[in-house]
Amino acid sequence: MTWEEMFQRMSYFAPDAERVLVGYPRLVPRDTTKCLTAAPGQTELPFVDIPQDALPVLDQVQKRLDDVMNKTAVDDGADFVDLYDATGDNTACDGADRGIGGLLENSKLEFGQPIPWYAHPNEKGRDIQAQHVATKIEAVLNR
Repeated sequence: MTWEEMFQRMSYFAPDAERVLVGYPRLVPRDTTKCLTAAPGQTELPFVDIPQDALPVLDQVQKRLDDVMNKTAVDDGADFVDLYDATGDNTACDGADRGIGGLLENSKLEFGQPIPWYAHPNEKGRDIQAQHVATKIEAVLNR
C-alpha cells in the first residue's frame, strides 16, 4: 500500500480524523568523521563496517525518503512531523548525545541475549521524538 492509498483509506474510514505522518529521525550526522569513534562504553563504531564515504549516500537516501513523505502528507492535507531535521544533533554518531543506537550496540531488550539497536531510537531518541510528535499533535488538535 502506498502512502497515498493509506491517506485515502484513512479519509474514507475516518473523514473527520486529523492525519499526521511521522518522518524518520536522522541516522547519519553532517560530519561523518563523528562516526569514526565508538560511543562511550561501546567498542564498535556506530555503523560498524559501513565505509565512511558511504555514509553521506545513506543520509541522502534517508533525506529523500523524508522529503517524499512530507510532500505526500502535504499533498493530501495531512500534517508531517519532521524528525530528520529535529534530530540532527542526536544521530547514531553523536556519542553521549546519540538518540539512535549503533547497529551492534546492545539495547535493553533481551531474548536469551541482548538484542542490538540496529540503528533504532534508544531511550534518549525515543523521548526526543515523542516530544516532537506530541507537540505537533497538540498543535493540530488546537487549531
